[in-house]
Amino acid sequence: MNKSSKRNPYVIQTVILLVCFVGSIFMMLLFRTGFYLDRRTVTLPNTGVETDDPVCAEFARNAGKVWNESDGVTIGAQYDGFLENKFLYTELTDWSISLNIDKKSRFDSTPWNGVFVLDGERLTISEPVKGESVGDVEIFENYTVPPKSRRTFGCIMYTGRFFNPGMSELTIEFRPHVLIRQIPAAWGILIFLGAGVVAMFSAIVTIMFRKRDSDRQRLINQRFIESTLLVFANTIEAKDSYTCGHSQRVALYARELANRMGLDEDEQETVYYCALVHDVGKIGIPDEILHKPGRLTDDERKVIQSHALIGGDIFKDFPYIPGIRENVRHHHERYDGHGYPDGLAGEKIPLLARIICVADCFDAMTSNRCYRNKIDIERVIADFKENSGKQFDPDVVPHMLAMIEDGKAPIPQ
Repeated sequence: MNKSSKRNPYVIQTVILLVCFVGSIFMMLLFRTGFYLDRRTVTLPNTGVETDDPVCAEFARNAGKVWNESDGVTIGAQYDGFLENKFLYTELTDWSISLNIDKKSRFDSTPWNGVFVLDGERLTISEPVKGESVGDVEIFENYTVPPKSRRTFGCIMYTGRFFNPGMSELTIEFRPHVLIRQIPAAWGILIFLGAGVVAMFSAIVTIMFRKRDSDRQRLINQRFIESTLLVFANTIEAKDSYTCGHSQRVALYARELANRMGLDEDEQETVYYCALVHDVGKIGIPDEILHKPGRLTDDERKVIQSHALIGGDIFKDFPYIPGIRENVRHHHERYDGHGYPDGLAGEKIPLLARIICVADCFDAMTSNRCYRNKIDIERVIADFKENSGKQFDPDVVPHMLAMIEDGKAPIPQ
């Protein structure tokens, strides 16, 4: 498992939750306010004949309410009109209706349900707006036209005897306002998003609890594995007082090197465990060779070197730490290929084994051994610089030198 997935086991669920949550908020805002479309203009004959247009209107003389003036050329009448909206989910707002009219026309008293404006030979009837006044009448609501409905308006007007409003075309202007809350599919989307919020929140909570339990179990497993490996390390070090604490120090150095090299937490943990038991194969080395204070013979050296093979074989059936067998087996390989047991070179040597090699050699040089005293730190630094690219991986050495400079190494014994 990589670091990002380990730290964020519910990334996908969180993203879906945020999408559903934001979508729900957006849909609720749309339910409350709807949205407006661009202003439209429709031109229709003023005949009152039913059409297929979603918007229609009429402005006509009321035949039952007509009277002649005494001058014989002027006629008074009540004029009634309507604006009809056939849309299913859209209301008409900011509407106006205009038509040509007799230039001698005038109103008698105040028109109703509309703002009437005469401009020469053009009459415009527009929507009354809440808060405005038409004559002496205060408007208490916007006179919008809801879906599947009509609004009526009218006036008393005097015109020339021969004026006929049915001869004029009506120009209708309006701004459509889509009412999302009246669309059944929109309710379905809102319910779906709401269900998504609930489902994803539940999933995240469930994953968090599972992760908490998993992390607790993982910590228990880590402690168990570490304790088991420490038993191995302590068993080896019990054979040799000179190497007391060596494995733990190497493990700490190796983990710090891995951290400075940018390896992820899993790899840092793995190199720490592998370093703890890198010398476990010494359990198969006779004490007289292991503790010999003088120079080893060639045969004795071969016996000592066999500890890498023995250690690798010990962990061949240990599946809980990936790569532990290879890292234990190859921690004495040299970068130039002259190491043991397999003479691997360069990047053919596992990276964690190359890190353990540097950590192991550093602790060996800075610790007292049965065959020599610890080496001065300046000489240790010089040795690393001289053998970078030979015995040691040149990418690891600079981090070891930085640890020395930072005071992270050597660890006090």
